[in-house]
Amino acid sequence: MAGQYWFARNIRAGYVGRGRYGKGAMPLGWQGRAVIAGFVMAMLSGALLMALVGVYGNHLALGIALYVILALCGGGIFIWAVATKSDPNKSMAEYRAERQRARSSGA
Repeated sequence: MAGQYWFARNIRAGYVGRGRYGKGAMPLGWQGRAVIAGFVMAMLSGALLMALVGVYGNHLALGIALYVILALCGGGIFIWAVATKSDPNKSMAEYRAERQRARSSGA
């Protein structure tokens, strides 16, 4: 199925050429979902640290810095994964059609 790719691009209906790709990427397997979960966890843990350090430690600037660092790390890993592990040739619709054909022929 997906093999080495973790994400597939969305393709806008009615567009032709390179401009047909949307601005989104959909996870193909557990690796893509893990990257998304890691990004969400980095954002949530950064917000929690910012709240704890800012409110209880009275160091709001340090809390903001921690949040920014975690958000940049999580976002950077997400962008790296989408940029390097996305299938440039096939869209999510094509992967779904392959899965449907495999299910119908296997049943």
